[in-house]
Amino acid sequence: MSFTLFQYLGISLVVAILLIPIVRWFWKRFDLPSKSALAIFAQREKDSEEAMLWTKIEVQVAAETKERREYEMKQREKQEMLGKSLTESEASEVWNSLGIDVPIQPVEREEAPPVIIRSTNQNEEPDWELIEKIRKIGQPVEGVPEAPDLELMIRQKQSETVVNSDWAADW
Repeated sequence: MSFTLFQYLGISLVVAILLIPIVRWFWKRFDLPSKSALAIFAQREKDSEEAMLWTKIEVQVAAETKERREYEMKQREKQEMLGKSLTESEASEVWNSLGIDVPIQPVEREEAPPVIIRSTNQNEEPDWELIEKIRKIGQPVEGVPEAPDLELMIRQKQSETVVNSDWAADW
């Protein structure tokens, strides 16, 4: 039996149409990544997220460090500007340029001594009178009645409530 070219093409087309779903099913079924590959992908994703987080933290720390350095530099400049004083020759030149012949002596800058706060509680002895009074609080005092028993009072109230509710139910 001999087929024509057209018949060969038709048979090939039918076979291809039948094989497409079968090949697709095999592809979807067996072309999945393994558990180890999925674990590697998850680890890579986690590592990249962690790297981004650390990069953000490092940038923030660097910015804070830069800001602190700038602040310190400004403070140093302020201190330097405050601490500068003119020599006698410079001061006399400045006063002469202002038209004053006798310069006024500059006021010397005085720095206050540092304040030291001392704790007064370290060296004091305890107040023995107060301690004795606190000890006596738990002891009974003559002429003062004892406190009522609260648990007994609660039980009595509950029993009265039960009796009253029984009476109301009978009515």
